[in-house]
Amino acid sequence: MEVKINTKKKILKSFLGWLPLTLVAIPFYFIFFTGGMMWLLQTLTAIGEEEIKKIALLFGVSFIFIGGFGYINWLTKSLSSYKLSLKNDVLAVCGKSGWGKLNIKIPVNTVKEINLGQKANTLEKLSSGNGLIQDQVSSRLTFLKTDGSSFKLDFASKAFDIESLCEFLIFIKSKDIDSNIERA
Repeated sequence: MEVKINTKKKILKSFLGWLPLTLVAIPFYFIFFTGGMMWLLQTLTAIGEEEIKKIALLFGVSFIFIGGFGYINWLTKSLSSYKLSLKNDVLAVCGKSGWGKLNIKIPVNTVKEINLGQKANTLEKLSSGNGLIQDQVSSRLTFLKTDGSSFKLDFASKAFDIESLCEFLIFIKSKDIDSNIERA
């Protein structure tokens, strides 16, 4: 059984709650980059102040558009490459975990529990009033192994089709693996 991946359009829609923070961040990065470019041009060249402002403004706008497009492209490609499947009693998990990439194949009998939306770390608990942190924690898939160790798959509910993911978590119970998802 394999969990279906969301389309890139659905992945982007799942991040609509992040839009207010993005709208605040864009002017900040624009000002930071444009100011840095002006300082650099003033320091390294003998160009006049008006020309420096025009060049820095052009670079600032270009940076925002190219950087924004690049980030959206990276995000959708990254989440579109997720994988969660169970085949021949081997659980395959591939995706983003923290700052790194997760690509694991483990025997299903070494997994004790798979939960959606649990296990906030200490920093996340301190930031619990932040809706974006809560959104990130609620979309995480946590795997607890029989030896007591665990690993996580970030943004799982954004990358995977939620119905397919819930079906998988219900199905996995037939393999003696606990889950926090119940049949409706």
